[in-house]
Amino acid sequence: MFTNEIVIDMGYAQTVIAIRGKGVVLKEPTLIVALKQRGKYKLIASGFEAKRYMRSRDRDPMAILVHPVKEGVIEDTEAAILMLKDFVKKAMPRRGLFAPRIEVIATIACGTSVVERKNYENVLAAVGLKSPILMETPIAVSSQLSGDYNLIAVFGASVSDVAIVGPNGIITGCSVTMSCKAIDEKICTYVADNYRLGISRSCAEELRIKIGSFNGKQILSADVAGRNLVDDTPYRAEITSGEIFPMIQSVFSSFAEVIESVSMMCPEKYVLDVYHAGVTLVGGFASSDGVADAMTERLKMRVNVPRNPDETIALGALAFFDDRDKMYKML
Repeated sequence: MFTNEIVIDMGYAQTVIAIRGKGVVLKEPTLIVALKQRGKYKLIASGFEAKRYMRSRDRDPMAILVHPVKEGVIEDTEAAILMLKDFVKKAMPRRGLFAPRIEVIATIACGTSVVERKNYENVLAAVGLKSPILMETPIAVSSQLSGDYNLIAVFGASVSDVAIVGPNGIITGCSVTMSCKAIDEKICTYVADNYRLGISRSCAEELRIKIGSFNGKQILSADVAGRNLVDDTPYRAEITSGEIFPMIQSVFSSFAEVIESVSMMCPEKYVLDVYHAGVTLVGGFASSDGVADAMTERLKMRVNVPRNPDETIALGALAFFDDRDKMYKML
């Protein structure tokens, strides 16, 4: 029977699915729109389709938007199953009479507990993906790097990982809640305090993506729409990159301190290897203008950002299908 080897990297903001021999085949928001009927969800749409549906004028007023993942773990099991079933169907449309056998690596945060791991395994089993391999995100990234010992920082949407990874897996590391979500919440607060404008976290996310920058020489601006907090009427304001920079800098400064703390826990015999390799920074926000230079200056250590840093985890995990002995040694 034909076997598909796939990776699922499911985060708070985005889910990436990659298939061996094809690379990344799906990259969509981690959310669904559903109706609650008799205590159960009836799926309307997932991913980008869910976002479009919620913005349409003819949407069902009873429809609700559900984020299955919170703080790096599955919070809503039922929603996660519905979403992953839909995503797997999109990524691997069935052809012919027989469904292929599927082997799956699913990426998880460093701090995922035994109970949270079991819950994820149960969700994948309900989707039809049995006996999954759960892999911490820094281990997945390490397969894309040339050195034996690497300091890897994953700046995620709701939880971030920092770890030193060697040939036998994670030497030391941690998960923290310093993330894109923390920046977005600070932007919401700033806009409310300074413009008396209430905006959603998704609006703050769009603002951060559009104009978030560490390049102080380039001033960008964008309009943001919301509700006037004084009289509850629709209202718009123009926000500049200089205004949101302090929020970004605050969270990244705290994240840099975590990186420094983890680097100080590196065993002495690996210090030179780690220093020469530098810090590898991945995650969606790692591609922001000027972030590598800013972090290099802050840490006094070279910071490397791979091409397509929001896909590095999925592609890195995928590479382990080519060297299973190495994978089992590191897990």
